[in-house]
Amino acid sequence: MNQREFIDKKEKSTIQFYKRQREKNQYLGEYKERVIALLYKEQLLEDDVYKEILEEMGKTRCYLLKLAREVGLEKLKPYIKEAEKIGLKYQLVDGLNYVGNVGLVLVAKEALEEKKENLAIRDMDQDFIDMGLGEIFSKARGKKICRKCYKKVEEKLPKYKEKFKKLNILDKLLGKQCAICGKDKERK
Repeated sequence: MNQREFIDKKEKSTIQFYKRQREKNQYLGEYKERVIALLYKEQLLEDDVYKEILEEMGKTRCYLLKLAREVGLEKLKPYIKEAEKIGLKYQLVDGLNYVGNVGLVLVAKEALEEKKENLAIRDMDQDFIDMGLGEIFSKARGKKICRKCYKKVEEKLPKYKEKFKKLNILDKLLGKQCAICGKDKERK
């Protein structure tokens, strides 16, 4: 090996090292090969608890749960409680080197056999958008809605119907509005 080949090999190794470090910084300090699933900060802040994450946490291949501290303990608490309940290690992390908007990472002890292109769990809002209901339905989860809107959810996304409550007669007498129709009227 001559001197030029040695320098080229050294440069390639250095570049490869920096690429790996940058990749690691995207996944809260973990290598992509070990990441089982992830959630973005926006998903943690805006949405309910993701059942897919809780299910993955219970599987034997899951070794560690890493959470971005900047998301806030209130939104991370359900995941922390589940980790404690099943005996899964978890870490709250914050670092200046972390790039991107990843807020939660489930990590395996070893590199995973199957390579997934997209590690992020599908956003709950996307289900409502894909079914033609719009993001306004997603944001109204946990609130009271009218029968008409409830029927739309029941028909198009029955798995989410328990996330909504129906307005009753007393609510209507007290002047409460549907969290969806009322918002639509306000915007118009």
